[in-house]
Amino acid sequence: MMATNNQASDDLLLAYAAGKLSPAPSLVVASHVAMSAQSEERLSMFESLGGNLLEEQPLAELHEDLFERMLMRLDIPDEQAVPDTAPHGNDHASLDMGVTLPTPLAARQIGNWRCIAPGIRFAKVEVPEDPDFKVVLLRVRAGQALPMHGHKGTELTLILKGSFHDEGGTYLPGDIAEEDEQSDHQPIAGPEGECICLTVIEGSMRPHGWLARMLQPLIGF
Repeated sequence: MMATNNQASDDLLLAYAAGKLSPAPSLVVASHVAMSAQSEERLSMFESLGGNLLEEQPLAELHEDLFERMLMRLDIPDEQAVPDTAPHGNDHASLDMGVTLPTPLAARQIGNWRCIAPGIRFAKVEVPEDPDFKVVLLRVRAGQALPMHGHKGTELTLILKGSFHDEGGTYLPGDIAEEDEQSDHQPIAGPEGECICLTVIEGSMRPHGWLARMLQPLIGF
């Protein structure tokens, strides 16, 4: 299921609400929800609907159509989630990003910037409890393209500052891009300024082109 207006997809939010995501993708979703009142409201509805369904019948009697039943009930009025307008965590000032990080991300240890290629840097975000995923901040100068690549698993990208566009559209701060084994894309930072994003990568990428293949062993993803 595709995301709507670059918000998290229903499948992703439902998995998060049910506690089915591992720590790395959970970090991206939690950070996205902290930046998006729309996704925060949807998550609140999913959590409420899921709780109501669980209360209605024993766990052993729940059917595989739980997802469809939850969606059918979304038209029922529910309390509106209150957007979080408080400042988010600390700024990791030494990284000099010029953006306030969402609270879930700010709570994590973040390494120093390392150069991948001219105009592209990354910093590792420590999520040691989830070794199956690489978690990084990417910092890309205005107008710079990342190498064309595919994926061997899930890739989630949350825009923190600036924008990028690829084959799927244009992504702005708070937007989330969801990729999988079926997708190939080449993100390009917007012309208005540098793009900083949080990315989690399951396994490793499938780079296209000789330069990307040469860089992959050096950067580890």
